Amino acid sequence: MIKLIASDIDGTLVKDGTLAIDREYMEVIGRLLDKGIIFVACSGRQYRSERKLFAPVADRLLYISDGGTVVRTPKEILKVDTLPDEIWKGMCSMVREDMPSCDYFISTPERCFAEDGGSQMFHWLRDSYGYDILEVPEMLKLEGQKVNKFAVYHPNACEEMCAPLFTPTWKDKTVMAAAGKEWMDCTAPGSGKGPSVAFLQEYLGISPDETCTFGDNLNDIEMLQNAGLSYAVSNSRPEVRASAKNTCPPYWENGVLQILRSFL
Repeated sequence: MIKLIASDIDGTLVKDGTLAIDREYMEVIGRLLDKGIIFVACSGRQYRSERKLFAPVADRLLYISDGGTVVRTPKEILKVDTLPDEIWKGMCSMVREDMPSCDYFISTPERCFAEDGGSQMFHWLRDSYGYDILEVPEMLKLEGQKVNKFAVYHPNACEEMCAPLFTPTWKDKTVMAAAGKEWMDCTAPGSGKGPSVAFLQEYLGISPDETCTFGDNLNDIEMLQNAGLSYAVSNSRPEVRASAKNTCPPYWENGVLQILRSFL
């Protein structure tokens, strides 16, 4: 019997970077919650953005946000994985100096920071994702922040832009995961959606066989592999589909919703 459902958001439930979701999801999730099944929003998004998307049921969910670095209830943070200052500041310097076609931002459990409030990235995060994001004049001067994610942005080829220098430099010092064609998320060693789902399983006393997960991208693979029941949406990358036990229709056909209905 499934007791815990964890689903990615962008590319799995909705088009990347939007807050437009079929409202039937809220009805079905509400009914699942009434049956005692726990639903976890599991995303690279900020907690604030996740809450906006699931507003009608937001106070009843659990949340894994910022690429698996923050696990929380609506009332308290249960776990945070942070990056050392020398790591995220080194990444800032590299993107700024060696990757002029890319942008970047940092996340903390409370908000995000970026340097250009007029950029395409800043407006997309604030206006489409619904982020709490603050413009700062000089990222490297920030001190005392619990930085849990550093993200590189490129409008259509972030993974390729990172490949020559950025990825080789940081891949052994952080967990790096492509999240769509626009993002490369960098988090602390041992972090990620998979470890965070495992943390919740232990915290709640729920086994992998009682867990169902949904995803579409590389940062979802571990949580798909470590659940008794898992689905990659058919618009996923091939390696993601190969890691899941099942495939469901794409987000524009509400594939996940079709599976959720079956649990009722």
